[in-house]
Amino acid sequence: MYERAVRYAANGWPVAALAVPWHGVCPCDLGDCVEPHPVGEPIRNGFVAAGVWKAYPWDIALVTADFDVVDLPPEYGALLNHQLKAACPTAMAPARRRWWFFVEPGSIEAERIAAAGGVLHTGVEDWVAAPGTLVEGSGRIRWLVHPHLTDWRPYRRRDPFDLVLF
Repeated sequence: MYERAVRYAANGWPVAALAVPWHGVCPCDLGDCVEPHPVGEPIRNGFVAAGVWKAYPWDIALVTADFDVVDLPPEYGALLNHQLKAACPTAMAPARRRWWFFVEPGSIEAERIAAAGGVLHTGVEDWVAAPGTLVEGSGRIRWLVHPHLTDWRPYRRRDPFDLVLF
């Protein structure tokens, strides 16, 4: 976790320590936590992340301050992943087969995502568990397209108007 947290932060991806309850016990010691939750403020600096994860070797929350995460069910996620190929950082939560696409903030409306049965994670108060995290309800989250393949940039939506006019 330490190395992954430092790598995310060093590449500008905001991270926070993620307390993941397992069998009813949460490492945060706050009490009866039943859901994973970030602890602390978002970190964007590799040196700071190194100090935090030395003290708290927990999982990692990717805070959606600098990107949005489009969380889609499999019938849309698989098709979109096929269309985007390796242009978009993409992760998957296998147990529920949810597909997560990391896109530029504001590039798609929450209503369109909701109409497809999805959820838009956006803003400094929202987050998703980083791939590698094992969550009781979701299984081990994994990268399908690692962000280093996109130079650590979220996907920028483009349509023919963008290509011709801008």
